[in-house]
Amino acid sequence: MSTPKWRQLADDLAQQIRSGALAEGEALPQIRELTASGAGSTTTVQAAYRALETEGLVRIVRGRGTYVRRQRSRVIRESQARYQWEKDRALLPEDERRATGVTERETGLDTPALAFQATYEVVAAPPEIADRFGVALGSQMLHRHYRTSSRDESAPIGLIDSWLVYEVAARNPALLDSGREPWPGGTAHQLRTVGIEIGQIDDLIGARPPTADETKLLDLLPGTAVLVLHKFSYSVDGPLAEYSEAVLPGDRHQFLYRVPLERWPSV
Repeated sequence: MSTPKWRQLADDLAQQIRSGALAEGEALPQIRELTASGAGSTTTVQAAYRALETEGLVRIVRGRGTYVRRQRSRVIRESQARYQWEKDRALLPEDERRATGVTERETGLDTPALAFQATYEVVAAPPEIADRFGVALGSQMLHRHYRTSSRDESAPIGLIDSWLVYEVAARNPALLDSGREPWPGGTAHQLRTVGIEIGQIDDLIGARPPTADETKLLDLLPGTAVLVLHKFSYSVDGPLAEYSEAVLPGDRHQFLYRVPLERWPSV
């Protein structure tokens, strides 16, 4: 089956963008210019430009034109290896924990290339959170908001909200201070300071359209979905120690799962 002409045009322009022949912020040719040069009909060029926008390579500005978009840093999240790495790292000396974190590991960016933002608030547990932690409705919770981005980009890599039972976090007053973020060793080490060892983590992942606020904050193109990761961290004794919800741009994040399977018994 032959490749449609719009796809051929889109692939050619994509190659020019990825090679740098078309630079960030540069305007692509007007549709009438491409049609006049024989690249295809107006419908063909429009389809090619829409495909490039869907693939995150260009931004179409109505009434102005189509422009090469800044290429966003990508993240491959390998949850099994990530969580064991974080847990092992919680046992290391502070200078080793401070040297690098899981975001650096997954993005390939050095710590100075990342901008970290964290805000904390003490709130009454809403029904869903109270039910998950098995605490009374209205119990005090430490609600933490994390936004991490490359310093070369304005949009964060994701939007993360984390919950801890306040009276548990308060065993170490340092855990109540957002100014100590990014915390060397992350949540696994924070919990270790209050005597909690994580024994199991459950990930529940779904996809949905972004809200208007998420579209703006994450700088999403039309049609881009977000992945929503619900992470449940259980202590070795069983209770839920931390719950977080991460809203991740679908055009930036991939999840890689390696699942070893047991061998069949010899016949």
